[in-house]
Amino acid sequence: MAVSTLTRNLRDGELVIRDGSNPPQSLTVVLDEGDLTWTERQRTIEVKDRGSIAAGHTRKGDDESVALSFSAKWTQLLGKAADPADPLQLYEMLMFVSGCDVVSTSSPGEQETLTLEFTIVDPAGVAGERVVFEKVYRESLTMSEGDEANQIAFTGRAFQTAPSISRI
Repeated sequence: MAVSTLTRNLRDGELVIRDGSNPPQSLTVVLDEGDLTWTERQRTIEVKDRGSIAAGHTRKGDDESVALSFSAKWTQLLGKAADPADPLQLYEMLMFVSGCDVVSTSSPGEQETLTLEFTIVDPAGVAGERVVFEKVYRESLTMSEGDEANQIAFTGRAFQTAPSISRI
């Protein structure tokens, strides 16, 4: 399969959030800043011999979930919660706002989670990719006012050691 050498940028990506409904309710993040970031960590246990690294060794540590964040400009915080005829808004989806029928992707009794799908289209049309983050939970959601646009910033974790990445 061919590999493209063209660099991807924010024009080539799309972030879609899906809930646990059947069929899933989805929301494409519009007006995003193109700043989706994720970090995959590997914990390591350092075993030293009486404080010495030279005589010590390393071992695999506990699994670590994937940290991720993104931000977007917001137009409305409430839509469907205020009027069922209005479209679902990003804030409502991320906060599981009552009346919006957003369903967690986790089992009942667990932390509320969503699925995030980041699709990167190859500008050359050769090798697009999809990055899927499962069981994503919110650690913080920050709304801020700005000169040009108000922003909503999400920080959370995917309860997996790495996202699944596939060619499309």
